[in-house]
Amino acid sequence: MINNISSLFVILGLTMLFSCSESKTKNFDHHKSTIIQQENQFIISAIDATFPLKLDKINFSDESKIVQLNDRIISKIENTIKEYALDIEFYDSTLTYKDTYINTIRLHDSLQTIFLVLLKHPSSAINSKILFYDNQRKEFSENTFDFNLHALYKLKDKRFEPSNLKTGFKITHPEIERLDFNEDGIKDYKFVRLWHNGTYNSLQTTILSVKQNRIDTLHFAEDLL
Repeated sequence: MINNISSLFVILGLTMLFSCSESKTKNFDHHKSTIIQQENQFIISAIDATFPLKLDKINFSDESKIVQLNDRIISKIENTIKEYALDIEFYDSTLTYKDTYINTIRLHDSLQTIFLVLLKHPSSAINSKILFYDNQRKEFSENTFDFNLHALYKLKDKRFEPSNLKTGFKITHPEIERLDFNEDGIKDYKFVRLWHNGTYNSLQTTILSVKQNRIDTLHFAEDLL
């Protein structure tokens, strides 16, 4: 009788042991699959930055600078990425518009917020689209600004490194800064980039104003290097 009872306890113990082991395995597998699913998601957030902006100073791995965006802003950024991919005919059997996306930088001002959507061409050239967001109206400007950065920077290990041209010409200007160009009391935005087409190089400066939900060019200058 005692032997039967002992055997019964042994069987119950083994059953509970295998049950717990199976439960832990299932939980581990579920946790693992959740991590994989998150890694495969196309997540759009933004890196918070300040004026004046120099892209080689941005650390995309700094989690303290990551800001979550609302659905409306995310949708606008995603549509911008899709339009860029369509414009350069990036779609094929293995690639999607997601493969053109690098990251987004947010520059917050009192009236406007700039979203700098960083994009990459299949040739690895860096481009970007500037989106202006009216903080009071809670809406984006009707038009965007194409800000090509391919001659200034190259992307390496999730950081922007100055190109040989930028270093060679000793270009130290910020890419984006604020100023009151026409002295009307409202901040305007200055964009500086290097243009290179294989024949000549020039430093291009564009100053934009944003009023009544529209982007206007106040000034454009090109200095040959």
